[in-house]
Order: sequence, then C-alpha cells, then structure tokens
Amino acid sequence: MTVEQTPSYDSRQDEIDALKASLAEANEQLLETRYRLEEANDMIEAIRSGEVDALVVKGDNGHQLYTLKSADAAYRIFIEQMTTGAATLDDKGFILYANSPFATLLDQPLEKVAGRFFCDFISSQEAGECIKLMETAWKQPGLQQELALTSSFRKELPVLLSLKPFQLDGNYFMSVIITDLTDQKKQQQLLREKNQQLLEAQLTARDLNTNLEQTVQQRTKELYTNQERLTRILETMAEGVEILDLDGTLTYANPMAQKILGITQSSDDSSHYNNPKWPAFKLDDSPLPDAEHPQAVAQSSGKSVYDFEIGIQPPGRQMFYISINAAPIRDESGNITGSIATFTDVTQRRISIQQKDDFISVASHELRTPITALKASLQLLERFKNDGNPELMHRLIGQSNKSLNKVSILVNDLLDAKKMTEGHLQLNTSDFLIAELVNECCQHVRVGGDFQLVYEGEKNITVHADKDKIDQVLVNFVNNAVKYAPSSKEIRIRVVVDGGFARVTVIDNGPGIASERLPELFKRYYRVHNDGSNISGLGLGLYISAEIIRKHGCEIGVNSQLGRGSEFWFTLPLAT
Repeated sequence: MTVEQTPSYDSRQDEIDALKASLAEANEQLLETRYRLEEANDMIEAIRSGEVDALVVKGDNGHQLYTLKSADAAYRIFIEQMTTGAATLDDKGFILYANSPFATLLDQPLEKVAGRFFCDFISSQEAGECIKLMETAWKQPGLQQELALTSSFRKELPVLLSLKPFQLDGNYFMSVIITDLTDQKKQQQLLREKNQQLLEAQLTARDLNTNLEQTVQQRTKELYTNQERLTRILETMAEGVEILDLDGTLTYANPMAQKILGITQSSDDSSHYNNPKWPAFKLDDSPLPDAEHPQAVAQSSGKSVYDFEIGIQPPGRQMFYISINAAPIRDESGNITGSIATFTDVTQRRISIQQKDDFISVASHELRTPITALKASLQLLERFKNDGNPELMHRLIGQSNKSLNKVSILVNDLLDAKKMTEGHLQLNTSDFLIAELVNECCQHVRVGGDFQLVYEGEKNITVHADKDKIDQVLVNFVNNAVKYAPSSKEIRIRVVVDGGFARVTVIDNGPGIASERLPELFKRYYRVHNDGSNISGLGLGLYISAEIIRKHGCEIGVNSQLGRGSEFWFTLPLAT
C-alpha cells in the first residue's frame, strides 16, 4: 500500500518566500516604470510649453543633439501673446499646436485641444463647410471664411478663419488664425438697428414735410432766391427749360434746351442767349402764331398749359416735335413777371401716333376691299342659287373663297403681331428637311404659272425649328418677291450650310430697294413703296417673319441694290 506524503512545513515556507521575493522584484520594476512614465510626461509637457528647446539622445553612434524647431521661444511667446486664436494643423486637419486664446474661445483646457480634428470644434451645421474650406485652402493660400465655433457649453461663436499652408522639413502644415467676430457682429446688428431707426425717422420726417404747406412754400422761396442752387438743378434736368420775361426775351435756357432748340450763349455776356427762333407749327402743319405759343398763353391768362405739342422746323433739317408745359412766374405780390417752360422731344411719339393712324387707314382699306367683294359674291350667290348655272356658281364661290382667304390672312397677321408684341409667340420645334419645306410651300405661286421657283443647294440639309412658322416666313418672302418684283419671273431659293446653321435666301431680279430704306424693312407697319402704287398689305409680314426667326435665336436680313434685285435671307439651327 502506497502512503501519500504531505509537503513539509519547511518546503511550503520556501515557496512563500520565493513568491514574496518575486513580488518585491515586480513592484520595484513597476515603480521604475512609473518613474520613467512620469519623466516622459514631464518631458512632453516641457516640450509643449517650450521649456525644452533641444534633446540629447544616446544611440548606437553615441550622443546626438536634436533641436526642437517648433519650440522656438520667441515664436511661441509671440503666439501666446496674440489676442486672436492660432493653431497649427497637420495635412489631415488635426491640431498639432494651439495657443491659449484659441482654447479660451472653446472654453476648454489647452491639453484637450491638441490632437483633436479641427473641424470637430465647428458647429455641426457648418462642419461640412469647414472640411471643404480645409481642402480648398491647400490650393488657395490666404483663404478666409466666416464660420461658427462651438464651445464646451454648446455656445456658438462667430469667427473668421484665415488659413495658410506652409512646408517644414518636407512636411506640410496648415496655419490657422481664428478671429472672434462676436463684438463685430454685435456692432453690425447695432448699426442695422440704428439704420432702421434712421429710416423710420426719415419716413416720419417725409410725412411731416408732406403736410406742412408752410415748409414747402419756404423751400420754394429759397429755390427762387438761391440762383446757384437753382442752376445746378436745372442744368442736370433731362428736359429742356427756358424762362422768358414779359417782353418775350429769353433770360435762361438750360443745356438741354440749348441742345434741342439750337440756342447758344453769348461769349461776352453769359446772361445773354442767341435764340434762332426756328419756325413753329401746329400739328396740322399750319404756322403757330406767337400769341398761341404756350408761354405766351401762360403769361396772358395766368394759367398753366400742359402737354402742348408743336412742330419745330430747323433750316435744312426735318421737322421735329416737342411737348411743352408752361406756367407763369409771379413775384411775392402775385404779379406775373414772365413765364417758365419745360419741354421734351416727342418726335418718336408723334411718329408712332402717325404710324398707328396710317395703319388704321391701311387696315381699313385692306379689309374693306375683300369684305366688299365677299359681300357682293354672297349676294350674287343668293340671287342666282336657283338658276342652275354651275359655271356661274363655281366662279362666285371661287371669288368668295379668295376674298375670305385674304381677310383671314389680314386677321392672322394682326393676331400674330399682337402675340409677338406681348411676347406670347410659342414654337413647336422638330427636325425636317429644308428641301421638303420649299417643295411643299408656295403652291399658290406654282399653280398660277406666272413665276418659277428654283431650288439651289443641297437637298439633305436638316434643321431643327418650327416647321409651320418657317413655312410662314418663306411664303412671306416669296409673296414679297411676287408682289414687289413682278417682272422677275424666276425666284430662286438658295439653301447653304453656314457654320452650325442653315442659311436660306430668297432671290429676285426685281427693281431692288434703296439703301436708306433697308434698316426700316422689318419694323411694324412699314411698307416699302411710297410711289402711289396700289400694293396691298398691312406692313406686318416682314415684322412677323423677323420675330419668328429671332424667337429661334437666329438672324434675318436683306441685301439689295436699286436695279439689281433683292436677297432676303434668314438662318436656322442645324439638327443635331
């Protein structure tokens, strides 16, 4: 039988002593490690705070000296004394160094700032903008942008970030200056409030001035007595101003009045004016008597005259028209001492009115003719409807359709012109061959047999446009060639590629158009002939054509010489 022996007391004691010795040795090693850690922490803090400028390191090749370039004392003191925040970032955007003002802005200890990602201190709403700013700053040195910092209490502070990259020992870093804009924002807000208060005060003053008749009278009195101030106002006016005394002598004419009426100042007396007194006419072209001039009427009646139009005929020039407002001038006692007149050149307005009057006359005439013919044809149809004469009925129906088509064309021209004037023209674009459009259009010309349409150019040119509208333009060009060049029996339609466009030209061999009339052709209501020839039309065809082409973003024009025919052309975008 085997008997298990229990370890003796001495052997257990030896084991305990060995364990204690091992534990004591481990404690000594732990203590030494703790001392080394504290020493390392002290060294790091000394390096961070700038107390250490260099390190001596023992290596395989002996002791070596390492200078801490980032610990330059003067630079560090300068940075710490700054009133604005400053930080140095690595190429990933992490903070390598930050000064105390930056930590103060964040309301955090300095040791909790270093090593953090810079954009983590930006408000969450603008963190993305911060990252984009960092990325852009590497390519654009000196970049600045306003963002909001978030302090430890979640308080947002407006700051201006100024970023500039630099390189040191082959490594790239980013210098960031953080300027607190809190006070500036407060001042801006205060300034806005003050401006608002000032605006309200100005509005209040304006309302008061409106209701204070005495103030207005005082200012009016000052206006008349302060000649220098009055002159400055009058000389900058866009209207002509002239003042006459009771004898009709011109005592003042501002620069615009001198320009419009050909008035000049005397070289030896600045208060004397040389007034050519060009003949004045009424709107019916009869001479205007001196007594009926608005200023003479204002002086004689003591009442103001408004918007009185007269014509002025300078020698060797076309007559122009002015609109005059005249009022009597009174002294403090209410006695009339002269008159003042303001006037503007309204020649274009008068031309527009005349054009409208001419258009109404032309439109009335153009509509009356086909309507009268249509009415006569319908009356004859009604009279002979039971006579059983097919040939007569056919002829009357044809005349009726012809007259109705003419009325329809005139009305459509009016409606199209109205749409274009109001900007309501719509396009329905598609791709189509120009050659097909030329072949399909103008059948009325081909059927008549008096004119031959000749196509010139490639037949596979495809454009992207509104086919119906371009058909309308082409028909208008061909109709004009037929109408104004009846002796040109051949009308050529040339199509060529010009860059990214197709250029379509309608060519006739007619009498041509005078060069001075070419700029007016595409205006509303303009008709070329003024020789008394009986050519119908409202003067809207070329205007409508021009608006259609311009709506396509293209060009339209005309080349013509007297006796050598005309070329009307337009461009269209090629299909892609």
